[in-house]
Amino acid sequence: MAKWNLKQLRDSVEHLYGRDQRLAITPSLDSIEQRQGFASYHYQEAVRIITDATCTQDNDLQIALLFFGFDEEASRKFQQAGFQAAAHITACVQSMHTVADMLAHSLYYAFGMNLVEEKILAPHRIGIRAVYQRLPDGEVKEQVNVLVAHNDFVYLSALTNHSKHRSMVKANYSLDLTGEASSSHGLRFSGFEYDGERYPERWVKPTLESEYNRQAVLVVNIGQALNAALTSDN
Repeated sequence: MAKWNLKQLRDSVEHLYGRDQRLAITPSLDSIEQRQGFASYHYQEAVRIITDATCTQDNDLQIALLFFGFDEEASRKFQQAGFQAAAHITACVQSMHTVADMLAHSLYYAFGMNLVEEKILAPHRIGIRAVYQRLPDGEVKEQVNVLVAHNDFVYLSALTNHSKHRSMVKANYSLDLTGEASSSHGLRFSGFEYDGERYPERWVKPTLESEYNRQAVLVVNIGQALNAALTSDN
C-alpha cells in the first residue's frame, strides 16, 4: 500500500509558513495514524471476544440456545462477551469518525488557513466540512469530497453523532434465520433515525471493514495530493 510522506509535508509547511506552523500541524498529523490504529485495535478485539464466545457453537441452533438461556452459565458468558464486544465496536466507530476531523486540522494548518483572516475558524469549528469549504479547488478538495460524500461515511457520521448526543445505537449479537440476510448471526447495528433520515439495521463486520479500508486508501490519496499541492507552491 502507498504511503503518505509526513516528513515532506512538515518540511513544506515549515518552508511556506515557518517553524510555528510546523509545530501546529504535527499533533493532528500524528493523531491520524494513532486513531486509525485505535480503530483497528478495537475492531480486532471485538472480533476476538465474540469469536471466543461462539467458537464452540458451530450451527445456528446452538447459537439460538445461547440466546434463550438453556445453559445459564454459557449464556451469561455469551452476554458478557456481547457487552465487551459492543464497547469495542463503539470505540472503533468513534475513532474511525474522528480520523476525518484530525485530517481537517491537518489541512487547516497545511494551507495556512489560521493565518488568513477570512479563513480562520474557532478551534471548536475546525471540522472536515468547514475546512472543505475553505479548500482551494484541485485534487485535495476532490479527494476530500470522495471521503465525506460516500454513503458509508454519511452512515458512520450519523451513527457516531446519534450515539454521542442522543442515545446509543446498539450493536447486539443477532440471529437471523430468514435466509435473506447476508449472514445468519453476528453483531448487528440497530436501526435508527438521525437528522430526518432513517438508517436500517446493518451487520457490523462488513460495514466497518469496508469503511475502514476505504478511509485508509483515501487518507493516503489526500495526503499525497496535499504534498504535491504544497510542493508546487514552494
